[in-house]
Amino acid sequence: MRWVVVPRRPVVWGIALVALICILFLGLRSCSRTAEIGKEQYLNEALENTKASETYRYRIESRLIGQDGESTLQSKIEGEREAPDRIHIRGKLVNSPIEFIQVEDTTYMKDQFSGKWLVIKGNRLAQNELFITELNPLAVFEFKDIPKITYKGRDGSFRKRLDLFEISPLVANTYLETLFTDFKYHLWVNPNDKRIVRASVEAVSRGNEKERLLVDLEFWDYGAEITVKAPEQTSEQQ
Repeated sequence: MRWVVVPRRPVVWGIALVALICILFLGLRSCSRTAEIGKEQYLNEALENTKASETYRYRIESRLIGQDGESTLQSKIEGEREAPDRIHIRGKLVNSPIEFIQVEDTTYMKDQFSGKWLVIKGNRLAQNELFITELNPLAVFEFKDIPKITYKGRDGSFRKRLDLFEISPLVANTYLETLFTDFKYHLWVNPNDKRIVRASVEAVSRGNEKERLLVDLEFWDYGAEITVKAPEQTSEQQ
């Protein structure tokens, strides 16, 4: 009988190589998971910083996409907010021009024909969930949970390079949650101050899965000196 003798050194080197590959693989998995956790913490911090902002300006456009693909403008608003309860917006709401000021518990709405301001006291329209996206846009970042977070990298599409996240949250807004489902957000975060400066929201209608809601938001002047005052000429209504 002839014996086959295998040199020991190549076998040892082979085992060492396999062990090294395993170590590198496990290390890469660990680093990847650590980076993933880091990005989740980064996004959570950005959400908290954004929602804690006492003053900011914003622009919002919302559309409904029908099952035939036709887009219907719901709102196109530009506004400024001074926490906790002062807001000034102007633009279009359901194709009608609107200008609105809220100062504490008093609402001022501008008559687009006469130019006069109608005053409604004891009213906090800005807290109405029906208009909360237009009047308190940071409320769209109130979530029950965010089961899925994906970091998409640095996006250079805008003037600044921004960190882009894609998330699929469970929203905390009763009005939105009742009418829509399958929310998908894209969030652009300024890495310098860790605040959200752009966002897009897409959701599917609960009544017809072929109909969708699209919302685009832009934020700037976080922490700027913004003073929202009541208009001078008003017409009071009880």
